[in-house]
Amino acid sequence: MTTTPHRWTRRTTALIATLTAILLAPALVAGANAVGRVPVTSAIPVTAQAPSHFAHVARRRHGAHDSMTGSARAALVYYQRARVRKAMLHFTTHSKATSDMRGMEPSLYRGRFFDSSKESIRRCIVKRESEGHYDVRGGGGNRYFGAYQMSDALADGATHMMLKEHKKILGEKTARSLMKQLRAAQPNAWPRYWQDAAFSTVYNWESPGSGARHWAGGRWHC
Repeated sequence: MTTTPHRWTRRTTALIATLTAILLAPALVAGANAVGRVPVTSAIPVTAQAPSHFAHVARRRHGAHDSMTGSARAALVYYQRARVRKAMLHFTTHSKATSDMRGMEPSLYRGRFFDSSKESIRRCIVKRESEGHYDVRGGGGNRYFGAYQMSDALADGATHMMLKEHKKILGEKTARSLMKQLRAAQPNAWPRYWQDAAFSTVYNWESPGSGARHWAGGRWHC
């Protein structure tokens, strides 16, 4: 018994292409890889490096989803944004990388205020201030905290400075809640990501190195 080959139509081809795009889209999201100590370039979510990632993804996918309705495209972007934000929240607060409070490592924060040209200075400051111990407390009267030996006042100010950027990364409600939680905790209890983020934000706030005066002293010059 013979069968007649299936006749593909343009409508069939377009439908399959659309369904394939929808099914594969979730796999494209840039999530946080927090398992093990892997190279920074693969461990740090794209959103930690570029908060404008969502708009970039939407622009790139616009042509690929011409056959989808406007509401369907909006729903897909919303879904992807929610997944990325959830992954980023885990990466910055509970991942293995951010929970590691000992050792000299590349900065987990790679956002707006991270400057790769200042990375050697950052590592020098961490070495000088704490030997890479993010959970340490010291200084005169034990009034300085964490890898960067920040005072309570400086760390508190850093949370307000970090808010705008992280509202884009985590969503406004989550970012505000998280900044409040950080202010309620001593800075040496902050996860590694948030100590790194606070340093880079303060150090490079107005321009690269503009906040260097906060780390001007110490056993040696960085």
